[in-house]
Amino acid sequence: MLPFLKQNSYLRSPLSPLRAIFNTSICRLLSTASQDAPFASPASNFAVEYLINSCGLPSDKAIQRSRYLPHLKSPEKPDAVLQFLRQAGITEPQIRAAALRDARFLCVSVEKCLKPRMAELQEIGFSPSHISILFSINPWLFQYTKLQQQIQFWMPIVGSVEKLLHICKRNFYLLTANLETSVIPNLSFLQQQCSLSVRQIVQLISSAPRLITSSRESLLSKVSRAEELGVPRSSGMFLDALKVVSSLKESTIDARLLYWRSLGFSSKELNSIICKTPQLLSHSENLIGCKMEFLIKEAICDKLRVVQNPVLLAYSLEKRLMPRSLVRKLLESKGFPVKALASCMGLDEVRFVEKFVLPYEHAIPGLHQAYRDACFGNVSGLKLLMKTS
Repeated sequence: MLPFLKQNSYLRSPLSPLRAIFNTSICRLLSTASQDAPFASPASNFAVEYLINSCGLPSDKAIQRSRYLPHLKSPEKPDAVLQFLRQAGITEPQIRAAALRDARFLCVSVEKCLKPRMAELQEIGFSPSHISILFSINPWLFQYTKLQQQIQFWMPIVGSVEKLLHICKRNFYLLTANLETSVIPNLSFLQQQCSLSVRQIVQLISSAPRLITSSRESLLSKVSRAEELGVPRSSGMFLDALKVVSSLKESTIDARLLYWRSLGFSSKELNSIICKTPQLLSHSENLIGCKMEFLIKEAICDKLRVVQNPVLLAYSLEKRLMPRSLVRKLLESKGFPVKALASCMGLDEVRFVEKFVLPYEHAIPGLHQAYRDACFGNVSGLKLLMKTS
C-alpha cells in the first residue's frame, strides 16, 4: 500500500455502501448544477456593470458570469471582498481570472470564509504568492471548510506547493474530490491491481489528475481501454498508455486507429507499435502522415522498420528526423560509414554531434553550422554540401 495511505485516518473508518452512494450522488448533483449555465438565474444589470468596472471583465464575459449573481444589487459586500483580496496581495489579473472562473466569490463573507481559509493556508506553509495563485485557479475553494484537510492529504504525495498548484490548474476539482469514496480507492487500485509504483502514480497525478478523482467506473474503463490497445498492466509502457487514454476521447482514439490502418498497418503491427510507443496515439493523423511520408520517401525507411522502431515517429520531423537524415545521406555520399537510421535518431543531441558531425568537419567544411541551421528549419546548407564534390 502507498506509504501516504497507510497512515491516513480515512482508511480506518470505511464508509458504508449507502453513505458512499449518497456522497457520490450529492457531489455529482452539485457539480452538475454549478456548471449548467441554462439553469442559472437571470443576470442583473448591476452585476454586469460591477464585473466590468471593478473586476475588469470584458462585457461579453461579464454578462455570462453575472447570471450567477442575480441577487447582487449593492456594491457593499463585493467592495469589501475586493478590498480584502487586494490587501492580501491578490493582483488585478488574478482577481479577473478568479471572476472568470467563479464570480460568486464576490458575495462570500470575508470574516467567515476568506479570512479563515487564508489563515489555514498560511498555517500549513502557503506563501502569499501561493495563496494568490490558488485563488485565481479556483476561488470557490476559499468557501470550502475542508480545504486545509485536503491539502494536507495531497502535499506528501505530490511533494511541493508548486507541484500541487500546477496539478490544480489541470484539475480544478482535485482539492474537492471525495477522498474516502474516490481518491483513496483509486490510488489503492492503481498500486495493487495495476502494479504502478509510487513514482509512477505521482507521474499520473501530475499528467492525468482527473483520472485519480474520477469514479471507479471511469477508472476501470480507462484501464480496460489501455489493455484493449495491446498494452497489458504488466508492461513497462502501461503508465504511458493510461496517460494517453485519459487525455483523449474514445472517438479520437478510434479515428486515429482507423487512420493508422489506412497507412497499411495490420492489426498485429498496430498492436506492436502501440505496445512499444503508446504516446503515438496522441499525435494527430496529419503529423503521423507527414512523418511516415518522409521516412519512406526521403529516409528510405520501409514500413517494417517503422514497426520495429516506432519511436522514430515520436521524434520531431523538423528538429531531428530531417536534419539527421540529411547528415546521414551526406556522409554516405562522401563515402563515410554510417549507422542504421534508428541508431542515428536514437542518440541525444550531444552524442549525435560528437559522433556524426564534429569528426567530419575537417573533411566537409561547414558541416557543423549547416547541421545547426537545419535544426532550426534551414536545410539549404546541408543540401548544398551534398551537391559539392
